[in-house]
Amino acid sequence: MTTSPPHKAGLVLIDVENALGSRAQRSVAVARLTAVLEHVPAQARLVAACSPARIRPDVEQVLADHGVKLLAAGTGPDAADKVLLNRARQAAANGVTHFTVVSADAAFAPLALLGELHVLAWEGQPVGKMLAKAATVHRIPHGRRARPSAQPRPAPARPAQTAQDPAPEVSAPAPLPKPPAQAAPPPNSPRPRSTARWGGAAATVMFCGGLAFGAGTALGSRLVHRALDAVSRPRT
Repeated sequence: MTTSPPHKAGLVLIDVENALGSRAQRSVAVARLTAVLEHVPAQARLVAACSPARIRPDVEQVLADHGVKLLAAGTGPDAADKVLLNRARQAAANGVTHFTVVSADAAFAPLALLGELHVLAWEGQPVGKMLAKAATVHRIPHGRRARPSAQPRPAPARPAQTAQDPAPEVSAPAPLPKPPAQAAPPPNSPRPRSTARWGGAAATVMFCGGLAFGAGTALGSRLVHRALDAVSRPRT
C-alpha cells in the first residue's frame, strides 16, 4: 500500500531526468509531476535540477507553474544529484531536518545523516540498495493498468422447451405431384399390335406349317402366306 511522507515542513529534491524523464513531452511531464506532488509534504519547498540540454522549455514552464524552482546542472555523470545534494546541505544548515527525494539514485543516501529521509519512486522502479536502507521508500503508482483483451463470449444456450410453452406448428407434408396423363393417340394413328395378337399369329403360322408337311409343299406354302397376310393386315 502506498503511503505519503509525514506532513511537515521540509525540502523536496526532484531529479528531473530520474522522475520525469530526459526531454519528456509536456503531457508526460504534467502527468508525472502531478502524481509526485500528491505525495510530498505540505508547505515543503520544491527544488529540481536538470541539464538545460535535457529538458524542454515547455516543461520548464510546467515546473515553474507548480512552484518548483529549477536549478541548472552540468552534463557530467550525476551532475543533477550533486546540485541537489549541495542545496540539501544548505537547507540543513538553516535548520531543515526533513528531506524528500524524488529519485532512485543511491547518491542521496548520505542525506539520512542530516535528518529524516523519504524517497518517492515509481512502482517497479529499482531503488539503490544504500538509499533503500537509509530512507523510507514510498511507491507512486503509474496509473491504472490496461485490462486484458476481452475474449469472445459464447453464444447463449437456447432454453429447453417446457410444457407451458406452445408447441411449434407442424405443417402437413406437401402432396406428391400426380404423374402427367398420357396423351391419347390420334384417331388415324396405327394402334400397337398386342402381344396376344402376335401370340395368335404365331400359333396360326405353326398350325399352317404342320399342314404344309401333311398336304404338300405347294398347298402348305399358300396356307402360310394367307395366315401371315391376315395377321399383318391392320384393323380398322
